[in-house]
Amino acid sequence: MQNNRELQIKQGLIAQQKVINSLFGDKAKSDKFLATASKVANDYKLANCNVNSIIDACVTVAQLNLDLSPALSHCYLVPFKQNIQLIISARGYVALLARTGWKVKSYIVNEGDRFEYNVNGFDEHIIFEKNIDNDKEIFKYAVALAQAPDGTLFVEIMNKNQIEKHRKVSANQKGVKPSGVWADWYDEMASKTVIKKLIKKLPIGEDVAEVVVKDDVVIEAQTIEMPKKEVVNVDLNDLAQGQDLLENTEIEVSDPVTGEVMQNEN
Repeated sequence: MQNNRELQIKQGLIAQQKVINSLFGDKAKSDKFLATASKVANDYKLANCNVNSIIDACVTVAQLNLDLSPALSHCYLVPFKQNIQLIISARGYVALLARTGWKVKSYIVNEGDRFEYNVNGFDEHIIFEKNIDNDKEIFKYAVALAQAPDGTLFVEIMNKNQIEKHRKVSANQKGVKPSGVWADWYDEMASKTVIKKLIKKLPIGEDVAEVVVKDDVVIEAQTIEMPKKEVVNVDLNDLAQGQDLLENTEIEVSDPVTGEVMQNEN
């Protein structure tokens, strides 16, 4: 049996269906996104987060045209106090830029790897040889490369101190030592950081720039207002079956066992 919180999340996501449909412009894609969002939103790690903050974060991901699927790992919903912090991954940035014709890659240079970076006028040249026999990897640099559709190459390199300075700016990284996602996936977060810094230098469109602005931002909970119209009982599972929701309805969810209407408490 679903609990009150799960029903509130479904209610909130269904209330945003028309918005998400318009963002994707493809009903099948928006239905798949809503089904995935429902699973991600109910993750136990987000159990103490405000439901409206979770819903708003999901809508923001749709606005950025990214995927919430854990398999693709375009972004993460990270709990911060009672709200959600949206973190775009390196893979998310790579996927986003690929749509605009840019090629992006990043890698981590550790102590013991061979790394040379030379600049001659407008020409930049990198030599990187990974020491695959290095059992103890000690972080040294994070490197990002971006190639424009016309072949122009852009490079960004950050050392450990520069990465740490950016890490500590994050809302949930005020301590000396990395915590949360930074503690678990330091190299991946460092790669994302250097890509994000590189993107700020690129001649890119507004869509990509918007992702940079919304990355790593704590999403404060906003109240979702439900229009007072005809009432219908629905379920997100219907979305996967391709069933349409009535346009002029107020979404109201009831307990499947008792029949009691579950009100949105936020």
